[in-house]
Amino acid sequence: MAMNGISSTASRGSLQSLPDAPQPQPTGAASPQPASSTSTPGNSQTLTRMARDARPPLAQQQAAAANAKGAATGASQLNIDDKGHVQHERVLLKTAAGRETISPKIERMEMPKVNGLIVHQTNSPSVSSTLNSYAQDEANGAHFLIDKDGTIYQTASLKRKTNHVGPLRSRCAQEKSCSPEETKLNEKHNPTKENQRESKKPAGERFPSNSDSIGIELVGMAYKAKSHQETRNPDGSFNFLITTTTDGKTLKYENLSADAASQMRHEIKESKTKDKYLVFEQVTAQQNESLQWLTQQLRSEFSIPESEVFAHPTVSRKTGSEALTARWR
Repeated sequence: MAMNGISSTASRGSLQSLPDAPQPQPTGAASPQPASSTSTPGNSQTLTRMARDARPPLAQQQAAAANAKGAATGASQLNIDDKGHVQHERVLLKTAAGRETISPKIERMEMPKVNGLIVHQTNSPSVSSTLNSYAQDEANGAHFLIDKDGTIYQTASLKRKTNHVGPLRSRCAQEKSCSPEETKLNEKHNPTKENQRESKKPAGERFPSNSDSIGIELVGMAYKAKSHQETRNPDGSFNFLITTTTDGKTLKYENLSADAASQMRHEIKESKTKDKYLVFEQVTAQQNESLQWLTQQLRSEFSIPESEVFAHPTVSRKTGSEALTARWR
C-alpha cells in the first residue's frame, strides 16, 4: 500500500480507442454533388472553387485537428453532483455489502482544476483491504478503485485533491526537450530538487500532480520475483510465468507486446537484485475495459487531452511494473 510515505498504493489502452472526431466532408471534384446538378466540367470547377473558398484558414484547420486529437469526443455521462460524486450506474458508491466507498480521510484541499489522469495499482489483494487502508487517519489514496472483475468504485470527491502521485519526475527529461541548463541540473540525480523544479512549471510542461490530477487505482498485488519463463506467440506477443518468493506464488502474463515484454524483463531483473522491488500482477481484461470507459468519460468531463493520461511510474519514482499492463486507449 503506502510506498515512500507518498501514496496509499504501491503505486501504467483492450477495446477500441476513443471515437474519432467527425471528419470534414471531402471537397473538390470528388465531392458528392446534389442530385439536381449535372456533371459538367463547368459545374465541377464551380463547386470545387466554392468548397475551397469556404474552408477555414490553415491556422483554424490545424487548431481544430489538434483539438480533435487532444480531447475526448462526446459528452460525459458521469453526472457529477455538487459533492463531486458521480451519479452513474457503472460507478458505485457502496460495495455489495453496503459499505460506503467515499473515503473522507484521503481527501485534501479543494481541486479547482483537473489537468490529467494517473493510473495506479494498489498492491493490495481486494477492494476491502484497500478501503481499510483509506480509512486510516491521514491516509493517502486515489479517486477511483477498479476491482478485478471490472467493478468501478468512487473513493474520493472529484472536487478534492488526494495524495496519489508523489514527487514529480522531470517531464522534459523523458521527452528529451530540456534546456542545456536543466539537463545539467537533472544529471545531479536529486529527486527532491527535481520535484521542486517541476512543481513550479505550468500544467503541460510538467506531469500532472496531486494538485491537479485524478487518480485511478486497479486492484492488484505485487511480489518479489525469483525466476521466470517466457514464450513467444505466433503473433509476436509474449507470455511470462514468474515464480515469486511468496510460497511459490506464480504470476502469469499473457499477450504482452514487444515493448511491454522488454520492460517486464527489466522489472524481473530489478526485483531479483533489489530489496523491496516488486513485480505487479497483470491487469485483468475486465479492469482494462472499465479503465478505458472511465478514462474516456473523465477526459470528456474535464477536457483532458490524451497526452495527459499516465501510468504512475512515468510521473513519479515508482516500481516500473505498476500499471505496465493497464490499457486506457
